Parts: sequence; C-alpha cells; structure tokens
Amino acid sequence: MINITRGVPPIEVFPTDDLIAASAESLKEDGARILQYLHAPGYPPLLEFLARKHNVDLSEIILGNSSLELLQFVTMTELKSGDYAFIESPSYDRANTLLERSGAHVIGIPMETDGVDLNVFEKELKKNPPKLFYIIADFQNPMGTVTSAAKREQIAKWAREYNFIVVEDAPYRELRYHGTPVPAIRSFAPDHVVTLSSFSKTLAPGLRMGYLYGPAEIVKRVTKWEVDTYIGSVTPTQGMVYQYLKKDLFDKNLTKLCDLYRPRLDALLSSLDEYLPSAVYPRPEGGFFVGATLPEGNSMDKLLPAALEAGFKLTDGRGFYLNPKDGDRFLRIPFCSLTPEDIKHSIEQLSKIIKH
Repeated sequence: MINITRGVPPIEVFPTDDLIAASAESLKEDGARILQYLHAPGYPPLLEFLARKHNVDLSEIILGNSSLELLQFVTMTELKSGDYAFIESPSYDRANTLLERSGAHVIGIPMETDGVDLNVFEKELKKNPPKLFYIIADFQNPMGTVTSAAKREQIAKWAREYNFIVVEDAPYRELRYHGTPVPAIRSFAPDHVVTLSSFSKTLAPGLRMGYLYGPAEIVKRVTKWEVDTYIGSVTPTQGMVYQYLKKDLFDKNLTKLCDLYRPRLDALLSSLDEYLPSAVYPRPEGGFFVGATLPEGNSMDKLLPAALEAGFKLTDGRGFYLNPKDGDRFLRIPFCSLTPEDIKHSIEQLSKIIKH
C-alpha cells in the first residue's frame, strides 16, 4: 500500500542525534526553568532568537504548541460570531474547520495559479469586509502555489483600507527548491499582518513547536488567551529548539532538506506531465504538495475505492473546500516522503484508474 495522503517529512530526515544533544544541553544549562511552569509568551531565549531573526520586538512574538494551535487562538481572540472571514479555496482543511468553529461567516476565495482571484476577492470585500483573511502565500497547502508579489501588495493595500487582519501562515516558506523568494505580505503592511510559522516541516512535527508574530496588541490578546487556557506552552521542546538554533545547525539541515526534496518535486512534475497531461496543476518551486484538478468524469466517490483496490491511499480532495462538491475532482499529492522512483511509479499507476 503506497500512502499518498499526509504531508509529513520522511523519518530519515529528523536530526535525531543533534536534537538529543540539544535536549541534554538545555536541561543541564536551564533545567530548573524549562521544567517549571512558564507563562506565555514562552521561553525567553528562544523568543529573543526568533525576534532577532524576524526583526520584531519581543512584544510582537509568542510561542505555542504548533502554529495550528496559535491559529485557533487568533480565531478565538479576533473573531466573534457573525463576523466575516476570508480563506483561499481550496485551503488547509483544518484552517477551514477552525474558522468555521469561530462562528464567523467564512467565504472561500477561488485560487488561480498565482494566488487568489482578486476580482472575486474585491467583490466579496465590497459586500462584507472581513475581520480576517487566512492565506498560505508560499507553497500553499494543498495547491503548492505561490502568491505573486503584485497580489500580495494588493491584499496588503486592502487590509489597510478595509482594516482587516491578514493571517499569513508560512510553514513552507523556507522550503524553496527553485527560483527566488517573494516578499512576505507582512513587508507591505506590518500593522495588519499576523505571521504563523513552526518547526514541523523544517525539524520535526512531533516537537509541536510553533510561533506567531505580528502587531503587539494582537499578540497581547493571544498571550492572555494562552495563559488563561493552560498557563504556557510546552517548554522542554522550546529549550531543545533554542539550543539547536544556537549551535547554528538549522541552516545546514535546511540545505539538506532542500537537496533531498528538490528531485522529488521534479520527479512529480515530470510524471504528471507524462502520465496525467489532461489534469490541471501548478508548477510549485518548493513546499510539500502539488494540487491537481482531474478531468471531467472523475469523482472522489469512484476514485478513492479504486485507488485502494490498486494499492494507494489518497486524500479526499473535498475536505479542502468549504463546499465539498468543489473538491470532487481535486487531488492533493504530497511528494516529500516518497522517492523519485516511487513517485513516478505511483503517478503511472494512478493514471490507469483516472478518466482522461
């Protein structure tokens, strides 16, 4: 059974020995502090390191148990029932869920190859301005697209004009295998952007080590929510990550990841070109995913059981859309955990059960 579902790193990329050493050093140097209750915003040395990296003040950053948890806290502090929130369509399924749980009216903005459709965005904006817009601008989950600089600048302009928050989720931004980086949305409107990131894709997901930075008043509200929820997030992992970063190991590991994932992305795109030319898909330059819209005549109800019979586990594409019917022919293909050979074999076999 070949698993083409979750976007997880392959276990062989985990820097286990370095993390063991970092954990031991953290406990020896500061065990009394990291093993005790520690209030949000989190472990001070790691906060200071990340604040320097992202050029923000300490009042503008907070640590949490994953960026997903911090997104939930943002939805709880910045949205109330009846507000409007925008999200890319398709988007990360759990982000869809968290926004809907807030009680807000959630509007999906259709995706193009270079980001959301600005005409639809503007139309919805004039009808009901949102309090919040959630976007994965770099190597989007599930599409793999990168929002263009022009679209980022326009979204930032509207955020200032209509006074809404852009939540820029950036877990894949550093995982670029080709091309050059695009300026973050935050660079165009820092007072209206909250950035989320984590070490799940660049170190290990089990660390559950996320962080948020943005306007101080929002960070203050999120910090209070975190303190009122469980005092503070898990500190031993924060201490471990700090020691790892302090030893200047992160960039070397990132280079290794990019060198490993680059040929896997290339293999997926070339395999799609060869075996699924009738599908529509972007050509990502990084990240974990390529999202493909299959030709008419395909549907998840038929494809999922056929794939299982053929030896594949696929993700139901309907989960990435607020309206599940919109994802009936959508296939998210993660590539990082498969070798180039497995990727080519998988797409070749999948093409035999897909209607062209």
